[in-house]
Amino acid sequence: MTMHLPPDTPDIFDIPAFPAVRFAVINAAQVSPKYWSDLPSQRIVPEAFRDQSELFPILVDLDELDETQRATVLHREAVCAETSDKPYQMALLDAPGTSTSVVTHLSRRMVVRQEKGQDDILRIHDPLVFRHLRWLLSTDQLDSLLGPIDTWHWREPGGIWHSHSRDADQPSIRPLRLTPVQWSSLLRMADLQLAIRTLARVDANHAYRIETARQLDRLLADAQSIKGLDDRQDHIVLALQALRFGRSIHQHPALVQRLAMACGGTTTYVSACADLDDTHLQAFASDLEPAQ
Repeated sequence: MTMHLPPDTPDIFDIPAFPAVRFAVINAAQVSPKYWSDLPSQRIVPEAFRDQSELFPILVDLDELDETQRATVLHREAVCAETSDKPYQMALLDAPGTSTSVVTHLSRRMVVRQEKGQDDILRIHDPLVFRHLRWLLSTDQLDSLLGPIDTWHWREPGGIWHSHSRDADQPSIRPLRLTPVQWSSLLRMADLQLAIRTLARVDANHAYRIETARQLDRLLADAQSIKGLDDRQDHIVLALQALRFGRSIHQHPALVQRLAMACGGTTTYVSACADLDDTHLQAFASDLEPAQ
């Protein structure tokens, strides 16, 4: 197969070395087909979702690409990075098997069964999801997730590639089973991602740390458990306030009153706190500190 470089593509020797991996997971669901339709690929889609295959990524065997084709892939990633907030390569995989075996495994691992018996999709290929699975799942569960894949590479929000290698020497054939607590965390994943993005605007250094994600997940769970507080934006604001100014911040009379209004249905917590900025919240936190 011949692939022609775009006219503005730099000389291939000026491009940083392509990561020494076997497979690339391309974001075919969110990136224009002009960036991937000419690549030799297989769609990673569970059998039950074949009629919605356009919603799933593709796997490209990089060993099937020549040097020029690899340079084209690098160029396309650079173009997508400049023009979109959607990743081009969602993951890079080290695996000794065939592309078919990797596609088959990933397609199966994307489907997880809830306690009530309903199948749901786990977006393991999404780097923003995978980075959280590393602290949410046990070592055995992560080995089950990787299966025949030796090492999984994903790009962190800051742009740096990170890697996770399978702990077991041999591929795990155990099915991936999630606990009720893990399921609850997964159901909060969208809110967690939004909370992290919101935090990054004021504290980018801490927003993407694993411990920050763990703390925010627990705080979101606490917020969701408050009777009468049903708005997801309220949950996020409550969790971020507790993370940044201390869990006791909501014991301050000013916030107790606002929270009561939100739980009573007269307003949202976001609206009730619209007149507060960081200076106010820091003052509330200081008010609650024990006298020296």
